[in-house]
Amino acid sequence: MNSGRFFSELKRRNVYKVAVAYAIVGWLLVQIATQVFPFLEIPTWIVRLVIVLVAAGFPIALVIAWATILTHALRVCRANPIHALRYE
Repeated sequence: MNSGRFFSELKRRNVYKVAVAYAIVGWLLVQIATQVFPFLEIPTWIVRLVIVLVAAGFPIALVIAWATILTHALRVCRANPIHALRYE
């Protein structure tokens, strides 16, 4: 696969936007967890759990971002066969 075409497809499917938004929100959640949880005497393993869940959710969010546009494209193709040529 052509790398230029791959990255343009990522841009078209808004995967970059989802990655940036997830990174910002994930960073914010980790910061809140590391600053507030010790003050509330919440065990440190929960802070680690939050970090692991944020890290594990990142690729899942990217796959979902890719798949939602793909699903939308398939619906458009079924509704109007003329658009099928554009997605091949």
